[in-house]
Amino acid sequence: MELRCVVSLIYYALFHWLANCASDALAGATKPRERSWTRVYRGLQHRQVHAQCRRGRLPGGLPSPIHRFATVIVAMQARRHSADYDPDARFAKSDVAAFLEMANRAIRDLEGATPAEKRALAIHVLFRERSV
Repeated sequence: MELRCVVSLIYYALFHWLANCASDALAGATKPRERSWTRVYRGLQHRQVHAQCRRGRLPGGLPSPIHRFATVIVAMQARRHSADYDPDARFAKSDVAAFLEMANRAIRDLEGATPAEKRALAIHVLFRERSV
């Protein structure tokens, strides 16, 4: 049972890290934080992140670390759904350790992105494109 909780927490760590990153990129990283920062943070939605980060949805020109982060957060969201909603889901310790390392690597990679790249990712995950 505890491993299921860890799988869920790994996804939420990625999600909240992305929300923090998006808020800093769009509203500024100054402290104390303004209401606009919190508004961006709270504006991030799980379904929208999934829709915008699944394979082939990221705009061209973004570096591979951002693409890797997108792949990892989508994969961990699927695992979180299994962990939270499938009573028969089982996870091995070795798999959960690998998930944690994969998430840590994705966050480290994305930390190295430029402010413009982080801003582009934030805009992409927060807003869906509308057809003309």
